[in-house]
Amino acid sequence: MVIWIIGKSGSGKSYLGKFLENKLKKKFKKVYWLDGDKFRKKYSKDLGYSIKDRKRNSKRIQEHCKNKEKSKNIVICSILSIFPKHQKNNRKIFNKYFQIYIEAKNNVLKSRNNKKIYDIKNNVVGKNIKFPRPYRSNIIIKNKFNHEFLKKAEKILDKINAKL
Repeated sequence: MVIWIIGKSGSGKSYLGKFLENKLKKKFKKVYWLDGDKFRKKYSKDLGYSIKDRKRNSKRIQEHCKNKEKSKNIVICSILSIFPKHQKNNRKIFNKYFQIYIEAKNNVLKSRNNKKIYDIKNNVVGKNIKFPRPYRSNIIIKNKFNHEFLKKAEKILDKINAKL
């Protein structure tokens, strides 16, 4: 199964990815979590942040996840994922696919700005690159950055376990 977590920078993708990885590893031997930022630093150092480079990076991530899935891993991928065409393709290329969209208000993300992403002038998703609503998410979470997010994460875990 591939669990694809989508959201803008700072929305809670990595938090949810790590949470799911820790919980699923207690029950399953082969769980692999791919964080988009870490993947880019390791496998896509040659790419910038233009739309063209973002598409190339997205395709690399898809291929990497497909290889991990072929190796019988439960794959968790935390990524911006701004290309609905790639999201549609995910449903074709992965055996089992579960998409989660973490929605957060722009003003909250910009005020929190944990990674200082929103201070950058160009090529910022949600600022000067459009973040389209993801294609057919299985679950949409509205993250208000309070204690409710952890409760929602537990419910997501229950839904994932039911599909495994």
